[in-house]
Amino acid sequence: MGYEEIVKLCGQLPYRDKFRLAQLLIQLARKEEEEKSPENRKAAQGELGSIEYVAERLLKSKPGKKVALLNFIGAMFQFQGGISDKDKETIVAELQKKKWLDIDNSGRVSYHH
Repeated sequence: MGYEEIVKLCGQLPYRDKFRLAQLLIQLARKEEEEKSPENRKAAQGELGSIEYVAERLLKSKPGKKVALLNFIGAMFQFQGGISDKDKETIVAELQKKKWLDIDNSGRVSYHH
């Protein structure tokens, strides 16, 4: 199937499906780009990868539960090809280590800054 045929079929989709498809294509392209040139992502990521940047964004939103916190972190990285669950947990552990937040036994998040 060629590009022109795909364009024609996409024209028949409802507008919400077009948006969903566009988002998927962007994510796939960025992931492919990262796999081909992983060093470019690290350079381009810059401030986004810093714990301080993540903490600043979290302090504006303040998700109340750990599940929501992990989802929020995942959303921050969705347009850069996504982030693994392990990396999300690593970020949360680093935020706790730097005293930006705490998570109690029931999964409730409290913020310190």
